[in-house]
Amino acid sequence: MKNLSRIFTAVIIFASFSILISRGWRSSQIPNGTKFDCATCHVSPGGGGPRNSFGKDVESRVSPGGQQDFWGSSLASLDSDGDGFSNGRELGDQTGSWRPGQPNPGNIANVSNPGDASSKPSTTDVANFEIPIEYKLLNNYPNPFNPATTIAFEIPQSENVTLKIYSMDGQLVKTLADGNYPAGKFQKVWNGKNEAGNNVSSGIYLYRLTAGNFNSSARMILMK
Repeated sequence: MKNLSRIFTAVIIFASFSILISRGWRSSQIPNGTKFDCATCHVSPGGGGPRNSFGKDVESRVSPGGQQDFWGSSLASLDSDGDGFSNGRELGDQTGSWRPGQPNPGNIANVSNPGDASSKPSTTDVANFEIPIEYKLLNNYPNPFNPATTIAFEIPQSENVTLKIYSMDGQLVKTLADGNYPAGKFQKVWNGKNEAGNNVSSGIYLYRLTAGNFNSSARMILMK
């Protein structure tokens, strides 16, 4: 009887530990997911228990215990909690272009919970999403840079957008954006790596934005 009790206790402990690991993994698959951690997807502030509206939308995109990359444009465009703001706006990644392992987008202080209708972007944050009136490719900052720099651009309407990094001899180094974007202001971070994930050498690089018929480019300096 004692052995059965010990086995049962061990199973409970193992299951609880496994669930905690799973929860921790899920929050790392969401942009700025560390701000609310498990409460991003669950009703309980400590995580676990019933899923909130955002958690249910996440659940519909993954298999039980699966590790699919579920964040993307479709989930970002939804307003899971019905508060008038898309999940992408609440989490700082309006287009759903962020991927796990990349630096968190936007300002984490402005992030609100996509599964809680009472948690909404602040007035200041909403102002940042005002629709631009013209196309712009802004100067990267910092410049010169090491190890990473931010490139910002604005588009006044939905467009197919590409943002690419080239060496001075015209060789493609890295694609930072390639897809359809809604009207808005966007930022992309380049960490000085090429498409293969390898660090590139110091030097001058060209970044080029194409959005519909709009084309613009500028130079930046990587210094090591």
